[in-house]
Amino acid sequence: MTNRDLLLNFVSQYKKPFSAELAANLTGLPVGEIERMLPKLIAEKLVKRISEMEAIYASCQRYNPIVGYSQKGNWRFDPQAASALLDLLQTKRYNSIRGIANDFGRSRQWVFVYMEALASQGNIGAKGDAYYVINKDNLSRIGYKIKPGILSDLRSVITEHYRDVRKKKTEKFNQEMQLLKEKNRLRRKEIKKARLEARQKQYQEYKRNRQANKLVRKASCNLTDHKTHKV
Repeated sequence: MTNRDLLLNFVSQYKKPFSAELAANLTGLPVGEIERMLPKLIAEKLVKRISEMEAIYASCQRYNPIVGYSQKGNWRFDPQAASALLDLLQTKRYNSIRGIANDFGRSRQWVFVYMEALASQGNIGAKGDAYYVINKDNLSRIGYKIKPGILSDLRSVITEHYRDVRKKKTEKFNQEMQLLKEKNRLRRKEIKKARLEARQKQYQEYKRNRQANKLVRKASCNLTDHKTHKV
């Protein structure tokens, strides 16, 4: 979401007069960036300056109706904001309210309430590792019907996906470790066998050398005896 999109979302949702400083505080954008974009929005007739003495602005659509239902207390739902939130969900895969709030520039509470309202009327769902947009129908009636706990149900789908992923990774890791253990066992067995064969070879060499030495000594003794008898 661009800085312009953040400012447009703020303008469409904030129906009271505002200054660049207030817009900066609520959107998290630098004041200088707000002041740079406001003349363009004025030229596009999206924003108007309502005070000649001070830099006070208001949305040109500030008197457009915003639906408000009592299911969420004093919350007033803006169909344009809901549409912008759905647009954001289509840009990448989100699996947490925190991630959506960071990219959308609103509080986690705000995102949670809107996500709950959208899920309640079937605009969003969860599949695999992320939320996804099902449709953009009936946004004008957002907030009319709220299903408490529906986001927990959607979150359980994502949680189950990650649980399955972790399970598969664990199984794969265990298999790899088992193969490694078997490979090490066979390697140790081969080393043990090689050492045993080496010791046996050394022993056989030792026996041959010993036998040869005995024959040499015996031959030497026979030669000595022969010389003695001859003398």
